[in-house]
Amino acid sequence: MRDGQTDILYGINPITEALKVSKRKCFRVVFEGGKTNPRLKALISLAQSKNTLIESLPKEEFKKRYRSYIHQGIIGYFSNKETVELHELISGALEKSTNPILVISDGIQDPHNLGAIIRSAVAMGIQGMVLPKHRVAPLNETVAKCSSGAIEQLPITWVTNLSNAMGKLKESGFWIVGIDPEGTTSCYDFKFDMPVALLIGNEGKGIRPLLKKNCDFTLSIPMANSMNSLNASTAGAVVFYEALRQKLNKKSRTS
Repeated sequence: MRDGQTDILYGINPITEALKVSKRKCFRVVFEGGKTNPRLKALISLAQSKNTLIESLPKEEFKKRYRSYIHQGIIGYFSNKETVELHELISGALEKSTNPILVISDGIQDPHNLGAIIRSAVAMGIQGMVLPKHRVAPLNETVAKCSSGAIEQLPITWVTNLSNAMGKLKESGFWIVGIDPEGTTSCYDFKFDMPVALLIGNEGKGIRPLLKKNCDFTLSIPMANSMNSLNASTAGAVVFYEALRQKLNKKSRTS
C-alpha cells in the first residue's frame, strides 16, 4: 500500500503527532506483536480511539517487512501531508503574530537536514515554511522522522519560483533575511521586530546569488574559531532561537 497518495510514517513521535494534530487520514497502523513499551501501547490506544485499522505482526515478520526503517515497533500508513497556498501561509502567520517569522528553504536536499529544520522551527515558534517545488528534499518519511513529528504542526507551502514568492512576501510586509556566513549583520545584533522571512541556503552552495541579491538583510553567526559556517539545520536553529529569545525578553519586560 504505497503510492503517490500514501506516506509511510514510522516511529512513536511521528505517528502520534500525525494522529493527534494533523488532518491526514490514517489508513492503517501496523505494530510488532509482543512489544511492552508503555508509549507504544498508548499510541495503539490512540489509534483505536480514532477507529484506525490496526494490524499486529509477529516479531520476525515485522522486522523482515520493515527492516529499512528505524521504526520503534510501529508503522503507519497515512495520506500525504496537506500543504497550503502561499497567500494562506502569509495570512495565517500574520493572524498568529504581529511580527511573524517564516522560513524559506533554498534547495535543502538532505531530508535529515530538512526534518531537523522543521523540528527547530516548531520548537522556536516559527509560523511556517516556504519550499520550492524543485531542488528540495520531498516531505517523506525521513523528514517526518527527523522532525520527530513536528512536520504535522508546521504550515508549509510549495512554490514554483522562490524569487516571485519572495516578492509576494515583501508586498505583504515581510522583510527577507538571508542566513549567510558572509552576512553583513550578526544575528545577535539584528532586531526581530518586524515580519521576517528567513532564507536558508543549500547545504553546499548556500543561498543562490539572485536570491541573496533580493534579501533586505543578511545575517552571519559569530564563530569561536576559523570554521566559517554551520550546516543548514544548525544555522537555522541558532537564528530561530535568537529570534525567540528576543521575543521572550520583550514579553518579560512588558509584563
